[in-house]
Amino acid sequence: MLTVLMATYNGAGTLPQVLRAYMGLRAPPGGWRLVIADNGSSDATAQVLVAFRTRLPLRSIVVPRRGRSPALNGAVEYALRQGGDGGELFVFGDDDAMPDADWLCRLQACARSHPGYALFGGAIVPAWRERPADWLLQLTPAGLTWGITSADLRDAPVYPGLVWGANMAIRRRIFEAGARYDESIGPQGASYAMGSETRLNLEMHAAGHPSWFCPQAKVAHIIRPQQVRRDWILRRAMLFGRGQCRLATLAPSVEWLGVPRWMLGRYLRDTFGAVRAWLRRDQGELFLRLWERAWLRGFFHEAWRGRRKRLPRIVISSYSGELGGMELRMAQEASLLGNNGYDSVLALRRFPGFTAWAQDLRAQRLQVQVYEPPLFLEHWPWRRWNLLHARITGAWRLRRLRPDLVHVALCWTAYGASILWLARQCGLPAVVSVHNAFPLEAFSEWQRPRLQEAFRCVKGVYAVSPSAMRHFLDLYRDMLAPGTRLAVIPNGVDTQTFIVSPQRRAAARQQLGLPPGALVLGSVARLSPQKRPQALLDLFARLAPQFPALYLVLVGTGPLDAMLRLQVQQLGLAQRVLFAGFQQHVELLMPAFDLHLLLSKNEGFGIATIEAMACGVPAVGTDVPGTHDILHDSEGGMLLPLEDEEAACAAVAQLLLDAPRRARMGQLARAETVQRYSLPRLERQLRQFYAGLV
Repeated sequence: MLTVLMATYNGAGTLPQVLRAYMGLRAPPGGWRLVIADNGSSDATAQVLVAFRTRLPLRSIVVPRRGRSPALNGAVEYALRQGGDGGELFVFGDDDAMPDADWLCRLQACARSHPGYALFGGAIVPAWRERPADWLLQLTPAGLTWGITSADLRDAPVYPGLVWGANMAIRRRIFEAGARYDESIGPQGASYAMGSETRLNLEMHAAGHPSWFCPQAKVAHIIRPQQVRRDWILRRAMLFGRGQCRLATLAPSVEWLGVPRWMLGRYLRDTFGAVRAWLRRDQGELFLRLWERAWLRGFFHEAWRGRRKRLPRIVISSYSGELGGMELRMAQEASLLGNNGYDSVLALRRFPGFTAWAQDLRAQRLQVQVYEPPLFLEHWPWRRWNLLHARITGAWRLRRLRPDLVHVALCWTAYGASILWLARQCGLPAVVSVHNAFPLEAFSEWQRPRLQEAFRCVKGVYAVSPSAMRHFLDLYRDMLAPGTRLAVIPNGVDTQTFIVSPQRRAAARQQLGLPPGALVLGSVARLSPQKRPQALLDLFARLAPQFPALYLVLVGTGPLDAMLRLQVQQLGLAQRVLFAGFQQHVELLMPAFDLHLLLSKNEGFGIATIEAMACGVPAVGTDVPGTHDILHDSEGGMLLPLEDEEAACAAVAQLLLDAPRRARMGQLARAETVQRYSLPRLERQLRQFYAGLV
């Protein structure tokens, strides 16, 4: 069953002709029904609806609140109450749009042919009551002015902004999930901002529901005589400008008087251009200049009333001492948020390697700023001075970043909490991401009241693993408001970049200087106590006599670098242990490994583990929080006991002896990564988490 929805206000002049066209429709399989929302008409619209009620499957309702959007929302609510299976279409028409006989059949066939699409647009052609002058028709944007679709649109996916409200269909399930027209925009009297269906369509697109254009499904839009007059068209341009201010997101630029400076300059140029065109009697140039001025005036009208759309800005910050998995996740999240309608900024302290990393991120068009607030909750010395410093300058420095929401990544217990406290002082909402499994430790009398104050601004918390969330809640549960949003959002990996590649494997082994037939243990991790590289070296030393072709590759740097190199020399393994240092593109090196080992004493998640799995490399790690969350039910990896070195060594040796098992694990590891940790999945989870928090 297809449901056609229509809003009308004083439509008696065109509605009879439109409804007679509906009487000629061929019924699609399953039938159809028509719901018309009378928006408080004062003409003969009600009598017209009564006259056609027996000739069409027509139901009419009255929505007294003025506006096309409230009327259509009322029609949607009525249609939803009539029942359905969620798969059928809600088709939107207009009281001045006459459909072709096969209109509904075409839309239904298109929807059935493209089940992955949720929005379908059809062709809209003009039905002139009075044809405009040729020069006016040539210069006027037909789509924006009269809702006429371009003849160039083909039977193919389409940008949702090119689907117009007089001929479109949306799957019922979209409305069952809560989608509605924005009632603050769209026709509602003589003065309004255009774009109600555009906003709805763009929101569907942002939620992952694509659009398809069906040119065979046609309606003819009645264009009244007054709608081809120059004054009416220029009025339409102003309404378009008002809608653009509400809907469009402009690139950051210098602003004067609350609007981009280039717009003011363009308005002045168009004013002078209009004067010159008038003096030259060039009616075409004069019209174009006046049209540009009209839409700019509409934009200014909305902007000066505070209705301009701005991307919500999320400032992502933390206490960072080195480049690790948390920092990589923060950059990844900034990029994904930027792709989903947010203005995201990384604001971090300087650490070794920060400058080069920040330059690389800026080359990828990410915004990175240095932000080093006073730390009074993380550092005990000078805490009173730092608190005073924070009270005097901290809020001002945070406001300079212009955040609408502050995201604080916690790497350890209270590390990052000073930024959270500053967000509270600025009256800003905040979210917290948890990147480690914190130990249960008591807060000092200095920390606790200030932490309690800081957490009053927290609207949501997500952790990168269930273990990290459990440990966090054990520490902070009593500080969170009852309605705080909680979620587990694992780290993600770009499965288009980290791939299974025999070519990469051969190139990486050649780059490392490994002999043919070598067995390779690899570890991508900071050379720091948390990652226990000494334990990995001890494990390798135990295995080396049994496997003469075994090599160990350590990728990363850290405070234990020099000590580990000395230990390797003392063990006589310098020819078989390779220090690869920091690698910008580990995806090119990981395929060289036969196993990836991460023997950490604790982890929040362990992003290197899933990166290796995405490359088809079996992952081995200690059975600690974070790593356990990834590997406890994985067929592409294996957990080792943390304290039993002999058992761990025996398990790795058995795996090295069984090449078919490693190959099978590698295949399963890749499949698990695509299913559980791909970037599209991470993007969906982040979109759901942030929805409504800004």
